[in-house]
Order: sequence, then structure tokens, then C-alpha cells
Amino acid sequence: MEKLLAVLEAYKEKAIERKKTYSLDPRPLSKEEVEAVIEGLTLDNLAEENFVIFEEESLDKLLLRLISQEVRRGTFPSSYAKAEGLAKFVRGQLSSDYLSKNDALELLDKMQGGAAAVELVTLLEEGYYTEEILDILKDTVLVNPSEFNRLVALAEDNSTVKDVIKSWAERKFAQGWKLADKYQGLSIKVGNNITTGHLSPSKNADSRTDHPLHAQFIMDGREDEADFMDRLKALKEKNENIFFVAGSALGEGSSRKSATYTMLQVLGKPVDGEPEKKAGGVVVAKSMAPIFKISLMASAILPVICDTDSINEGDNLEVDIENKKLIINGEDEIDVKLPIPFQLDKIAAGGMTYFDAGNELQKWAVQYCLDHDIDFDQSKVPAPVEKEEERVPQTLAQKIVAMNRLDGKDTILAGETAEVKIRGVFSQDTTGPMTLEEYQLMAGGDFGAEFVVQSLCHTGECPSSEDRNRHKFIDEFVTKRGGVCLETGEGIIHTIGNRFVLPTDVIVGGDSHTRTPTGVSFPAASDIIAGAMKYGKQTMTMDESVRVIFKGQPKEGITARDLVSTLVVYADKTVGKDIYTGRIIEMEGVEFLDADERYILTNAVAERSASAGTVPADEVTTEAIKSNLEYLKSRPDAQKSPSVKDTIKAMGEYLANPVLLKGDDDADYAATIEIPLGEVTEPLVAKPHHPDNVAPLSEIAGVELDEVFIGSCVGGDLESIRAAARIVEGHKIPHEVNFVVCPASGDIYNELASDGSLAKLTAAGATITMPGCGLCMGNKRRIGAGSTALTTTTRNYQSRIGPADSQTYLGSAHVAAIAAILGKFPTVEEYFDMFK
Repeated sequence: MEKLLAVLEAYKEKAIERKKTYSLDPRPLSKEEVEAVIEGLTLDNLAEENFVIFEEESLDKLLLRLISQEVRRGTFPSSYAKAEGLAKFVRGQLSSDYLSKNDALELLDKMQGGAAAVELVTLLEEGYYTEEILDILKDTVLVNPSEFNRLVALAEDNSTVKDVIKSWAERKFAQGWKLADKYQGLSIKVGNNITTGHLSPSKNADSRTDHPLHAQFIMDGREDEADFMDRLKALKEKNENIFFVAGSALGEGSSRKSATYTMLQVLGKPVDGEPEKKAGGVVVAKSMAPIFKISLMASAILPVICDTDSINEGDNLEVDIENKKLIINGEDEIDVKLPIPFQLDKIAAGGMTYFDAGNELQKWAVQYCLDHDIDFDQSKVPAPVEKEEERVPQTLAQKIVAMNRLDGKDTILAGETAEVKIRGVFSQDTTGPMTLEEYQLMAGGDFGAEFVVQSLCHTGECPSSEDRNRHKFIDEFVTKRGGVCLETGEGIIHTIGNRFVLPTDVIVGGDSHTRTPTGVSFPAASDIIAGAMKYGKQTMTMDESVRVIFKGQPKEGITARDLVSTLVVYADKTVGKDIYTGRIIEMEGVEFLDADERYILTNAVAERSASAGTVPADEVTTEAIKSNLEYLKSRPDAQKSPSVKDTIKAMGEYLANPVLLKGDDDADYAATIEIPLGEVTEPLVAKPHHPDNVAPLSEIAGVELDEVFIGSCVGGDLESIRAAARIVEGHKIPHEVNFVVCPASGDIYNELASDGSLAKLTAAGATITMPGCGLCMGNKRRIGAGSTALTTTTRNYQSRIGPADSQTYLGSAHVAAIAAILGKFPTVEEYFDMFK
């Protein structure tokens, strides 16, 4: 009893502090707390003892509430502790006056697989509650291959186990996966350009895995929505069902899953038996960033696209799924665009965790039935696809994705859905903790992807104790499952991760700038990333492509960063920049760019709200792969990390027979945009507060600066910083300008140190920081109130890297270095005079 009371007192202390500070319920139980509760349930006379956390409860009721309601599902350490403890009660190894064997089995059932599936299969092997466990397993989809194989072994002598596998093949577990015909609720109305940074502020990144706490920071930095939570509270007093209604460009910015978690917290309803988790919700907007929309659907939130101008806050809304209508106050009807049927099925399943696990389980079961001549209803088995008999013109992205199809077909067209091999996965340290939580929720074991690269680039600089604890956990988790975890200061996820990628690869990553210059890559939210890690594949619907052809070569002084802005300028001149939204930007005519410069281009499709970007592979690509192969071979983990070893092998095989794909001229594109580079006569800069707010340098010449930052994955490359060093050599940066340079990786830092570039920069007055993301995300390094900054980072949304009254411009390292010397933006003449 003494041990139990000590654990409960510590839990109480944390619970009261959290309630006092944040008005939130306690966090889920830890492994140690679960073990104490399990042990405590074996004690006598619990009903006669009371304990007060927020209100008085008898100890028996308190412990039963904690074990049934306050432990995460999945394969967290606490999940295993709960499942193992409950299994001991089922066997009779432990006994309790307050938890019967049947009660313990029921709690295992409610865990819905994962750690519970391990124990249920073990109990089945041991002969306990056979009939009841088989019934539970029929509705369980979070089953790993190891447990499936154990069941296969049992099925050799047990026909009832075969019946379970047969039920999985027939997809009976999905009988309850049905979407509501109609959704009803009151609207809370927000404005245009609500980014993921407004829903999940970067400066509060350390709280992202604490969903209820992080949701309290919603709209921080968005002054016109500062009263959002008060308005939400008032609306919920009238109706607990609330629709989030926005204007255009909802969810642009980072791919952070925490923005979706915030939507779940403000719109969803509590999930019984799963602490802190909420489910459901409807988000309505004029337009929505593709990554954010996909993230919503992965979490079973219904995204609705329509004209929202006529919707006011507090309106009664009804979404009619069948008729694709939104009805306002029972009168006005608006046509809406809903997800495709495949995506609606995922929402009906409760999100991708159960949907994807169910699909995988069905495949195993179908194969088992076919291999053992078991007759089963095949009406729920997807029909086989057939290859096209005639030539199908393909874009470059379509060719790459088609090469990785797993259903035998070798082509794919826009709108087609297929399961695709994902050879590699990128993860970083602010979305990574969410990814690893999702991985445990979906009961992941060893990684199924051929390689996983995890970085510590967003929080490596000036880490807190919590950051360092998190780094240790991430490193151990990823490395144990076969991935690579980079050291702090080793490099930005894209800078290092790109070195693992082949031109024939499909890659996904938990950062919106996962836009590799080789192959094709798709950024995604943490649950989708976790799924790719687990399965090494992903079901995706092929997006349309926009063809961008660069004509000629740029004049000296016009850089790859300026070419980024031409994507906006020439789209605006022709078809409108919205053409890029949700499509793949396929860029041609850039043979004159090196591998790093090509990444500057493909990276920038993120700010166009495109789903991906491609550049055709050529001799420049193969030379870069040779260099990357030597880098991989030189890594200290080259002989022990499965991710590194497998990639070394894959690169060797590729270089022995290179495949250099190009899009077909007669392929179907949503639009073709030509950019005559001879017309670009001066650098281009993005003005506050959007990367698409492009202006020629001449328009902003003379604007004074407080901050200049050269760094990030698109400004911290070797040649960009070398150019900056050449420009500032012999000059002194004005005292009032804070000039910071941040190399993108440790080996770039070392080369800059060796060739004297860092000495030139520091002699001029620059501060050199640890390799990493630096100022880009605004979670560690920020600018001051009222400051005006010029950075080589990726985004300049309001409040991203500073207070709402600060101003951020985006430009090349060359413009930045010259501006640092002058303390202001140069004139065009000054720029070309000082360019080196």
C-alpha cells in the first residue's frame, strides 16, 4: 500500500499543477504508474480507503478508472505494461477483488490491438478463453506480422483460428466503418491565409505531443483571431458540434501534424478509453493546402471545399454527403467538393491508422486463404489491375511513381489510386516526436521502409534539458528499428536526407520541404510518415502536373533563388499562380544548375502549395549520386545501420545501370508555363508576409534592415555561403545589423572552415552558428519586435520568426550579403557592382 500511495501522491501533484497552470486534465499514465496500478489492484480492502485528486474516490474505483481510461492504446511502454498486467489477471497469475478475469479480458479487448494483440495471441496459445479471444480478434486490425504468423501456426490444428483469418480476408472487421449521411453544427468563422503556424505556432513546438496544451496556443500571432478560444467556448455552449470555417489558403506552411491535432482538440469529441484523444470534426474552406487536407483526412476529419463568403459565424450548417451540398440555416444551399470515395472510406474507418492496418491485414489473410485453398467471399477483395495495351504518355512524376507501383501495372495517370513502394522516409525533430507517437499508436515494429533518416536539426541549437531528453529518445527509437539518427549539428534533414535518394525513388517526409531534386518526394503529416516507416509503402492518388520550362540561361548575378520567384511571376502572367495548388510542378531546362541549386527549385514548390516538384535526371544527377555514395561509405555507421547499408547497395546497383527518366512531350499537363530567363534582368525578392509576394529588387532598394540571416536548407549550402564570404570580404557589417550565417550541415561547415570562408565572414562581423535550421522555423532563434529582416529561409509568414509587427523579406545569399554590408537593400546597380 505504501508504494501505491507514493505513486498516487506523485501523480496527484502533477495533476494539480497541470490543472492550476493550464486548466487541463492529467497526462496519460507512464509505464511505471501503470505497473503500480496493476500491482495496487491486487491489494485488499481498497474499497475502504479513499484518495483525493480533484474529488474523493475509493481506491478501488480510482485504480479501475486509471487503468481503463488513462493509458494510451498502441505499443507505448505503458500500453505493454497494461496489456501484460491484464493478461496476468486473465491467467490468474494475479488476482483482485475488484478486477475479475472477464473484466481484464474486456479491457484487453478495448485496447483494440497493438500491445493487447500480443497478449491475446499468447493467451490463445496457452488455451485461455479461446472462444472469447477469437471473437475479439475478428474485430482487431492492429495486428503485426509476428502475431499473424503465430495465428497461422495455431490454425494448422485449429479450424476456429482459420475462421478468424477468413473473416479478415472477407473484411468483416470493416462492417461498422460507415460515414454519416449528414453532418450538422454551428460555424466558427476565420479569415484567409490561416497557416499551420497559426494553428500550431512554431515557438511552442516543444508542446506538440501534448495535444490539449498545444491547442491552447491556436491563433497565437494572428491578431485578428486573438479571441478565437473565447468565441469557440461561447458557441459550444449552444451546440457541441462546431464546424471550422475558413477563407482561402487554409493550412499553408509546415506539414506539422500538430495543426491537425489542434483541429481535433477544438472540434472533436473525447474517445472513451484513450486519454487526451479526440475524434471527428468538419473543416470548411474556400481552398486548402494539399498536405493539410490529407492530414485532416488521415485523422478522420472531413474537409469540405466551397465558397465560404456567405457563411457567417454562428450559422447552422449541414453537410449533405450524398448530394454534395452545404445547407446554411436550413435554407441556402452551396455546392461542395468532398474527398474522393477512397478518402471517404478512410474517414469512415476512423482515420489511416485503422484503415491502413485493416488493408494490410486483409492482404495477409487473403494470401493465406489462397495458399491453403480456403473458400471465402472475395467480393471485398480489390479487383486486380490490368496493364495498358497501348502506349500511355507519362509525365516524369508519373513515370517515377509507376515504376514503384506494387500491383503490377507500369503506368499511372492523374486521379488514379495505387499502392506504391516508398523506399525512404525523412523525419525531423519537431514533427518526429509526433511521428514516433503515431508509430506506436499503429503498433509498429521494425521499419518496413528501406531507409529512414531522422534529424535533430530543428532543436539542436541551444537545446533545453527537455530537448536533450527528447533527442536521446528519438535516437534510440529510430536506431533500434533500423533507421539513421543524425547527430546535433550534423545537418538539416533535407541536406543529408537528399544524399540517400535515387532518381527512381518515391520518398515521403515529415517536413513540408521534403522536395528532393532526384526522384519524387511527397511531404506529409506524422501519421502518414509513420505508416510509410512501418509498411514501406503508401496508397496514393496521383496528382496532375504542371509543366514549367525554363528557356535559355540566366544572366550573371541571377541565381537559382531568383528562378524560384519566376515560378510565381510567370504563372501570374499566364494561367494564375493557383494553378500550382495540389499539383506536381515538373521543371525542365535547368541543366545548367548543380544539385544544390536544383534543390532550391524543388524545395520552393512547397510555398506554391504544390504536392511535389521534379527535375529530370541527367549527368549532373549521376555525378551527385557518385559523390553521395562516397559520403555514405564514409559514414561511421556504414557497416552497421540497415538504412545506410541498404542504400549503399541500391546506389551501387543504380550506377551500374543508370535510369534517366524524362517526361513525354505528349503527356497530359494541367498547364505548361514557359519562363524566358533572358527577361529576368534583376534579382527578385519576396516581401512580407508571403513567399508569393514577389517584387524586383529595384522596388525595395533602400529598405533598411535590422537582421540578415544566411542559412537553411536552401541558403546554407556550400556555394551560397562561399559566395556570401567572397562578397563581404574586406567589409565591415554595420553595428546595428545582426548578421548571422548558419551552414546547412557539419561537413559544409568544415569545408567553409578549411577554405577560409568562415574567417572572411567572421572578420566582416558575421556570427556563425551550429549547423541546422537556425532562424527558419522560429522555434529557437527569432527576431525582435518591429524588426525588418532579410533571410535566405523558405517562408516569411507573419509571426513565423518574430512578433506580428516584424517584417521578413526572402532573397538569395548574394542579395543578403550585399544588404548586410549596406544595412539596407541595394539598388540594382549596387548589386551587380558588388556581386562576386
